[in-house]
Amino acid sequence: MTDAPRFLVADIGGTNARFAMARGSVSEGFCLDHVRRFRNADFDQLRDAVLAYLDTCPSTRPTGACLAIASPITPGRIKLTNSAWTLDREALADALGVERVLAVNDFAAQARGAPLTQPDDLVCINQGEAQAGAPQAVLGPGTGLGLGLLVPDGGRLRVVATEGGHAGFAPRNALEIEILRELQSEYGFVSWERLLSGRGLINLHRALCRIEGMDWTGARPEDITGAALDDAASLEARVVAVFCAMLGGYAGDVAVLTGARGGVYLGGGILPRIRPLLEASEFLDRFIDREPMSDYVRNIPVQLIGSDQAALRGAAALAEQGYLENGC
Repeated sequence: MTDAPRFLVADIGGTNARFAMARGSVSEGFCLDHVRRFRNADFDQLRDAVLAYLDTCPSTRPTGACLAIASPITPGRIKLTNSAWTLDREALADALGVERVLAVNDFAAQARGAPLTQPDDLVCINQGEAQAGAPQAVLGPGTGLGLGLLVPDGGRLRVVATEGGHAGFAPRNALEIEILRELQSEYGFVSWERLLSGRGLINLHRALCRIEGMDWTGARPEDITGAALDDAASLEARVVAVFCAMLGGYAGDVAVLTGARGGVYLGGGILPRIRPLLEASEFLDRFIDREPMSDYVRNIPVQLIGSDQAALRGAAALAEQGYLENGC
């Protein structure tokens, strides 16, 4: 492992940016050194945050870099979906003194890192039985709602980045229809991300306040989840219960749409913090209840990723792949 390349890896969301130096390989495993988290609001641009991170580990210079970004990956300058930051890969490579900077979708990295997660960092939500050679789906709510796929291709895993969080929300009971109507009056089109994300928690909280004739308190996502954990009888607990049930419906939709019989991983920044509420919720019932395909999804393993390092490990794996393929 000592002779392996050293990659600067990052998980860049709409609110926070996490950096690390990755050593190792997919076959031997990756060690993540100098893990740091910065608030996006503290820096004008992504380049500034990257260079500030390198100042925290001045004796370590990267061989290459892979940044996992909450955005579609396009040619030229990349604009993050939920942030004012942009990325110019060539300019950043020059600043870092590396051959190139690889940019990947954040949930492509999350997806690639999911099977590299240590067993102790995985929580079984549904036992199931993974089907060999079948795709796997990795999804999760954070600042947005991410979805990535892993497709076996011979001896390697091919990653498919998606914008599946922007598919249209499908209500499944009378309350959810009311919530949809509330949000339609504001947004018109209502995607799953409008509900299953940090902002989605706020949208759900506001909608339930209106439906129940209450004044909205201006609660932030962490206020909502904190109150839900503290008081099972609170409005916030009902908000989180609806959130988890909706997530189960979405995850089940993803499973049948993509044929993810190899398993579903739940990631993102919100779910590990509300794990007991997720496990006690209707998530699994909603995931399974879809006759005539209930048996199809009942046999799909569902695991919660408890670690926040899956995207960093996935970025390292994708960096290694790019390093080997390009000789850089």
